[in-house]
Amino acid sequence: MAKSRGQLMAALMTSAALALAPTPSSAQDREVFQFDFAAQDLSATLRSITAKAGLELYASAEDVAGITAPDLHGSFTAEEAIERLVRGTSLSVRFDKGAVIIRRQVMARSEAPSALQGDVVVTGTRIQGAEIAAPVMTVTAADIRKAGQADLGEVTRSLPFNFAGGQSPGIGTSQGAANTNVNGASSVNLFGLGPNATLTLLDGNRLSYTGINAAVDISAIPVAAVERVEVVADGASAIYGADAVAGVVNVRLRRDYDGVSVMSRIGAATDGGDFQQQYNVVAGQKWASGGILATYDYLSNDPIYAAQRRYAAKMASDATLYPGIIRHSGLIRLFQDVGDRVSFSLDALYKDSRQDIIQGFVAGQPHFAFGADAHAISTNFSIAPNVSVKVGGDWVVRLTSSYAQDKTDIASSVYSAGSIISSGTRRYNNKSASIELGGEGSIIDLPAGPLRAAVGIGHRYIGLDLVGTNAGVVLQQLDRHRNNDFVYGELYLPMLSADMHSSFGRALSLSAAFRYERNTGVGSVALPKLGLIYTPFDGLTFKGSWGRSFRLPTFYQQYLGYAAVLDDATYYGARYPAGTTALVLSGAGPNMKPERSENWTISAEINPAALRGLSATISYFNFDYNDRVATPAISSRGIIDNPIYASLVTVSPSTALLQAAISGATVGLQNATDQPYDPANVVALIDDRDRNVAHQNYHGVNLAIRYLAHLSQGQTLGFTADGTWIASTQQLLPGLPTVDLAGTIFNPPHWRGRFGVSYGTDTLSIAGYANLSSHLTDNRTTAVYRFAGPSTFDLAAQFKAGHGFELGATINNLFNQRPKAIVTGSAYQTPFDTTNYSPIGRFISISVRKSW
Repeated sequence: MAKSRGQLMAALMTSAALALAPTPSSAQDREVFQFDFAAQDLSATLRSITAKAGLELYASAEDVAGITAPDLHGSFTAEEAIERLVRGTSLSVRFDKGAVIIRRQVMARSEAPSALQGDVVVTGTRIQGAEIAAPVMTVTAADIRKAGQADLGEVTRSLPFNFAGGQSPGIGTSQGAANTNVNGASSVNLFGLGPNATLTLLDGNRLSYTGINAAVDISAIPVAAVERVEVVADGASAIYGADAVAGVVNVRLRRDYDGVSVMSRIGAATDGGDFQQQYNVVAGQKWASGGILATYDYLSNDPIYAAQRRYAAKMASDATLYPGIIRHSGLIRLFQDVGDRVSFSLDALYKDSRQDIIQGFVAGQPHFAFGADAHAISTNFSIAPNVSVKVGGDWVVRLTSSYAQDKTDIASSVYSAGSIISSGTRRYNNKSASIELGGEGSIIDLPAGPLRAAVGIGHRYIGLDLVGTNAGVVLQQLDRHRNNDFVYGELYLPMLSADMHSSFGRALSLSAAFRYERNTGVGSVALPKLGLIYTPFDGLTFKGSWGRSFRLPTFYQQYLGYAAVLDDATYYGARYPAGTTALVLSGAGPNMKPERSENWTISAEINPAALRGLSATISYFNFDYNDRVATPAISSRGIIDNPIYASLVTVSPSTALLQAAISGATVGLQNATDQPYDPANVVALIDDRDRNVAHQNYHGVNLAIRYLAHLSQGQTLGFTADGTWIASTQQLLPGLPTVDLAGTIFNPPHWRGRFGVSYGTDTLSIAGYANLSSHLTDNRTTAVYRFAGPSTFDLAAQFKAGHGFELGATINNLFNQRPKAIVTGSAYQTPFDTTNYSPIGRFISISVRKSW
């Protein structure tokens, strides 16, 4: 097997070297096409152009009915061709992130898109056609294919403003409670605020949480079904409710796919392990009033063992640095118009996966002397039926609903000298259901356009069933649910427009949103949000937003219970003599409430007319995050003598208080002393249970630059630059020092960037990316260590071989940069920062795609 794998790697490297030739920039807004259309019905020509350019078309039959398109012959971009077709008609055209929206000009002020166009919604607002006052960062299907990325987890981890810590495959041991992964899932973690502080949506619908951290597995969504991923890195709880503290990620699915495509891909790490296989099929059919899309994706990879990486020599050779994963995922999307006023859509998602990991304590042995293995089987299912009805004027009423479930079953065993000494199981069963009734439309016409509003009411249910056993004995059990009732309202007020020809500028608009939520077990919240957009002249737009957001404590944090441990008091207070005791409480604390954030963002967007193809966005963000759930005292030594912790300590507690604390503990009193429990001998009760205590601040700058130049004979040259600088701090209690988060180990680096260059012709494309970051500091010990952050380079290429065939090759981490070693206390601990570094190393893959 080793020999065959080596031969395979040699073949992969040779194929990749031969295939790394230029490839077209598919679906680029400025790509030039050859058109040859005779005069015909406008709708027919529009459908042909958008299909050829890979764009989504939104135009109602009423608006384009009876309009004849003129002859169109020559080489044009899709934008130029469509503008020629509508010139002189009563239609207006707008190009928006891979979509073309065509409406009658009279609708620009008094009408919104019809129910048939219900999919044209920008992430970050419930008002159709409204621009939001925060940058929207978009990753298109063309971007994903050009980079050779296999799933949405890989896509989001490549974004500089996203942190790979939290829920990600390959997260190591003893690297922080927030950085755990029980089932191989991938979650979005904007700016490192936590995977449960970013809201992930599928076409605007919520998905079920996965595991224990109230995060969503974005890798469950087949990448082949994705049209684009929209990211709003701005607090948006006033629009969407809980979790949208750091922002919102909305995965938009293909709508107008017509045909069949199959793809196969294989790849492996050149240092060994992570042999990957991926196969998917996409099938879609459109008709005049609707369409259907079906996708299936299979992905598997072999584990990477410590024995395959020299820097992991201290670990047991059988320990896995990267888990073995097998994943099946499928998606069906159906959309149908019923008459001129009603439209219906249904999204259904299913994922089945398995993760295998081994954790060992002793290195240098074929079978570890002491360690554990775990096998996790996960199933994820969601269904979201939605109905839109045009009720009169330009008002559209929508009934949206969803049901989702994510279940993980884990079987684990503990070994000693190669023999099983204990076995256990864990089950995490997350459920979510929601229903919402909302409407949006214009209230009154104003000189700059209509004052538009959105209002709604809804209910959401979430639940977690958790059971943990060892040798058949239940040690952990939790079955909780939470009901959430909410109402919201949103306004969009245009104050200036281009057709007013005002000396104050080209455009000015204000937006406001408000949401009220009532949640069982944690109380209610009221959340405002304000936004302003100003365009002084064409090509430059300023945006600013302010708002408040919140996150609910997880069921695991709130209800898992606590421990009551009797210990020697001398460890906690120097004034107490030997023989005295203290009762210490740790675990889930009482009376938890929502975590709250106040955020504001300012940005500038530049699209100079003198340099077509160039766009740039720079933004400054600030998140002030209060009442975060945390353990108030990281170290309990000397806690009684420190006045900062006075609120956590009850000196000379009464017998009744001690008994109440013990009786509420999950397993009663645990005695860590060598003497029997005597209430009269307990000098202090120390309550170090988790609670809403921490204050965090995250602020920084985002930069995104895009440029696409058109060369001769249909060639294109593209440049991209994305960068994030971030500073973040945390204070656990008033009076305690504020400590840095960003730039330290197991947290995002201060600066991270991704820079790309692409070159394309009609049949070939090549893209290269540099992934750079600043240094990291390991301050966990008295001696502080500083080491360089990860810097890797990727190459990807595609070749259109004709007859619907496309060949691809990818090399990630071209120069095979390896992780930097860190200080560990035992061979059980992973010897590098897995939140910033990957053990995969250089990875080469090749793929073939056939489309009909």
